[in-house]
Amino acid sequence: MIMADTPKDEKVAPTIEIPTEDVEKAAKLILTPGYVTKNDLPKMKDLAWATALSKAVTKHFLENDDDHDPYVYFEQFDFAGGDIDSIIFNMDVVPTREEALQDLAEALGEKIVVPKDNDQTTY
Repeated sequence: MIMADTPKDEKVAPTIEIPTEDVEKAAKLILTPGYVTKNDLPKMKDLAWATALSKAVTKHFLENDDDHDPYVYFEQFDFAGGDIDSIIFNMDVVPTREEALQDLAEALGEKIVVPKDNDQTTY
């Protein structure tokens, strides 16, 4: 006799509402200087909130701003000491992840971890 697994309760993530004024502030910063960090919007310390903001900003440009069409990108970076921070950036202004990392490090006063060339042993 073969029995099917009983369905497991799937956890539904709560919907995060991003205030319009936060979306508009982030959208302006995405255009100039080209990125937004937790220094601009402190709630970005929370990964779920930062992710929701990124989606809301992308939606803003797609649906509510006919004058601008930035390539909005969301990324998290690790820094010395174990800090992980988020940046939402405009790839038309900040064209690479490396430049986004530099901008985020400078904005937050973080130290970038640079791996040594021979930091790993290969077997």
